[in-house]
Amino acid sequence: MNAPAERPPAVVATGSLRDRLAVLVLVCAAALLVPLAQPLVAGRVFVYNDLTWFHLPMRFLYQQALRAGDSLLWTPAVFSGFYFHGEGQTGVFHPLHLVLYGLLPLRVAFGLELVANYVAAFAGMAWFLRRLRCTRVAAGVGAMLFAFSGFMLLHHHHLNMVAVMAHLPWLLAAADLVIAGDRAAERRAGFALVAIVVASGFLLGFPQAMWWNALALAPFAALRAGETGRWRALVPCVVAGAIGLLLGGIQIVPTADVVARSVRVEVTRDFALSFSLHPWNLIQLWSPWALTDGSYTARDHPYLHEFGLYSGALLPIALGWVWLRRRALPDRRGLIIGATGFAAVMLLLALGRYGGLAEILVHVPVIGALRAPARYLVLAQFALIVLAAIAVDDLVAIVERRTPRPAGGLVVAWVPAGLGLITLAALNGHLLSLSPGMFGSVAEAAPAVALGVAIALCVTLAGRGAGWALAALIVLTAVDLGAYGIGFVRREPARSIKQLIQGVPPAPPAIEETYASAPTSGPYRSNLLVMRGYRLTNGYAGLFPATRHPLDDEGSDAAAGARWRFAPHGTRVPLINSAARIRLLDAGGQETTGIARLLIDRPGHLAAQIESQAGGIVALTERFHDGWTATANGAPVAIVRVADDYLGCVVGPGAQIVELRFAPRSFRVGMLLSAIGALLLATALIVWRPGPAPS
Repeated sequence: MNAPAERPPAVVATGSLRDRLAVLVLVCAAALLVPLAQPLVAGRVFVYNDLTWFHLPMRFLYQQALRAGDSLLWTPAVFSGFYFHGEGQTGVFHPLHLVLYGLLPLRVAFGLELVANYVAAFAGMAWFLRRLRCTRVAAGVGAMLFAFSGFMLLHHHHLNMVAVMAHLPWLLAAADLVIAGDRAAERRAGFALVAIVVASGFLLGFPQAMWWNALALAPFAALRAGETGRWRALVPCVVAGAIGLLLGGIQIVPTADVVARSVRVEVTRDFALSFSLHPWNLIQLWSPWALTDGSYTARDHPYLHEFGLYSGALLPIALGWVWLRRRALPDRRGLIIGATGFAAVMLLLALGRYGGLAEILVHVPVIGALRAPARYLVLAQFALIVLAAIAVDDLVAIVERRTPRPAGGLVVAWVPAGLGLITLAALNGHLLSLSPGMFGSVAEAAPAVALGVAIALCVTLAGRGAGWALAALIVLTAVDLGAYGIGFVRREPARSIKQLIQGVPPAPPAIEETYASAPTSGPYRSNLLVMRGYRLTNGYAGLFPATRHPLDDEGSDAAAGARWRFAPHGTRVPLINSAARIRLLDAGGQETTGIARLLIDRPGHLAAQIESQAGGIVALTERFHDGWTATANGAPVAIVRVADDYLGCVVGPGAQIVELRFAPRSFRVGMLLSAIGALLLATALIVWRPGPAPS
């Protein structure tokens, strides 16, 4: 049904066409990267959502600690003290972060970190698709589709999540080297790279994304082992992954520690299934702006970045194309079936409470604590992008006359465009009376539908052998990705760091006077005030500490020593009767006479001069964690809880110097595991000598 009666003659100089198209892809990808890099050149940073609520302030604290030689494990600047490294999302021991924030100005390091995610995603996907024997053109288009996909751009403000997902194609390509590499040196390099990529992903501190990477790696490795008949090669893949897990121990174990002390320790079913993709969002596959504001949710906050399903008109067209052409692509059949099935399962998981499958995962230990099923969309998009690369490869072969043109009218290329036009008329044009306010206007939805029609036309003409249509397809796909994803990124203008904090009065010079309660709304919400020198008694993190007393109420502010309460627009109100930074208490918890004066008040390191006739408890407004140790005149003393949530230590009578340091067991265990992983990796690379690849 798909092949004509005779094969057209081959043409000459196909390499020249490929070269031109490959250059065009690079130009388009560079054009998409420019808007992401522009703030870096202009002295600004992107500010949307978590970028200024969390990531920029935390990296500010990280850079301060790096340059001052302070502990990277603990910060007193949020939650009155927090296991900063264990929370993970700053990736404090990732080599790239150590270099960026250790050497460069904050603004430059922050901008480069964001841009590097997309460069890494593009390069990794291009290499992965080349490993799958795609032409440079198809590999470049696939890389562009992945790096600038809807998920990767809509989640640009989740820096470390995007960074971990940029590891995915590198991980799969490295595994493919181990399984399908022709030379022993290739397989050993792949072994090392699997371990390093796994470790790098964990060091970035977003373990949920590492779960997604593992979900993709397992079926892909099995598929490649089956295709090549090298099932035994799965063993070194597993071993390399395990070594990578050990290498990441310096982050994994502290994160487990913070999770165990966070509100996530008791996760409800509703929390785990929050941000489930409502089925109405499937309309986005062919009409990205059919729904009001781009997406629909019945129960959650309507964040487009969580529910944005669209990743280019080419993806649904390519899905139909590869199935139409599957008989003409016998060497791709296993990959087509596998990628399609994987995309379907991931989409079902993304539906969360509406799909049923995610309900099973709620009962799986550890995995059941992960929220936002809609984020499985990244894996569905990844699988569809692989199919799109196969489709582009087939179109290149048709244009070059290396393969027969498909017979028939290629109706399959027009199915998404047709659905887009029907949706435009029936739902956006209100021919059908459905939920009012649920669908956008025709003017909002029409441009994307028109772009989908143009892309379908290009696919059809390229399928008929028109080389110019293939070039037009590449350009229109870049325009499509830019209009949707880059348009979202640029919704909120980039600003300078000075502009971000200029409305807030600077913190007083005395450390005790810097403690403040941040607003929970407005431009200065969450952690941003730390960039003006404040230490916050509340704050924002992915893993909120499980406190005995609620954060943000007046009693907690007083116990934490807050001197100020900030309004949403940056004005501050003084608070009275708050606890002193350090004080002496008797056994009953009442303040007693004596001298308690802080000599050192640095992240993870406190020292005080104490004089007490009867001894008692040295009480601080630092949050309690049993990773703290204390000495009095060099002799160990016990640490205790003060007012349930805060840090103290027991001292005897007399004059003494009390010193407290944060050095949790979880960090020491994590360091040991990482050292073992490094030793095992070095040993494996020295000892393991892969045999010749089976023919």
